Amino acid sequence: MSLPTDGLGVLFYLALIVPGVIFISVRAQFRGFRDVDRSVGARILLAFVVSAVFDAVYVSLIGPLVAARMMTGNGLTAGDVGAAGWLFVLLAIVLPAITSWVVYGGGRLLRPLHEAASRFRAKITDSRYESTPTAWDLVTTTTDAGWVRVRLAEGVWVGGRFGDSSYFSTYPEPRDLYIQEQYVMSEDGEFGEPLHLSGGVWVAVRDDYLVEWVHDPADETETDVSE
Repeated sequence: MSLPTDGLGVLFYLALIVPGVIFISVRAQFRGFRDVDRSVGARILLAFVVSAVFDAVYVSLIGPLVAARMMTGNGLTAGDVGAAGWLFVLLAIVLPAITSWVVYGGGRLLRPLHEAASRFRAKITDSRYESTPTAWDLVTTTTDAGWVRVRLAEGVWVGGRFGDSSYFSTYPEPRDLYIQEQYVMSEDGEFGEPLHLSGGVWVAVRDDYLVEWVHDPADETETDVSE
């Protein structure tokens, strides 16, 4: 595909690609990477589709104003060029990024809407399709348990506090996790004292490992009291 060389052609080309690129880039930060995010061709196609949607909305809203300005026959001024630049930043970068954040990073803001859509879908169809690719991705992204322990193939337990500084991988990357605060573990998987001078522990989760998320009993007691 040949790229445009004149100024207007470059502007149209950027309008057809930049909003979509920004949208899917922000989406990948919040939703995680999927197979489609690894394919250059698929990303470009999706960027064109998303950009076309944004551009259609923009043309319907401000297209008549731009056309009226161009039909006046007056030459472009320095102010017009500056305004066009800021308008491009707003429409091609800021608004797609905000839209992607609202849809994929809104979290609690959109969770009731997503849950309602899931219930509605369950009532009208027998489909059991789930967009989350693996059970590992589902539990690591939704659990509110603050502790995690891993039983290695040798029967040895590794675990500790799974807080905000901990980390886990998501599909399609291999399963692994970083536990920010490692604890001494007994032979039967009970948590002991914090491991002295530990800066955390990284665990590559194999198929013969067992991973358990554990709620803090103190947190459960506080919830019962508040109720």
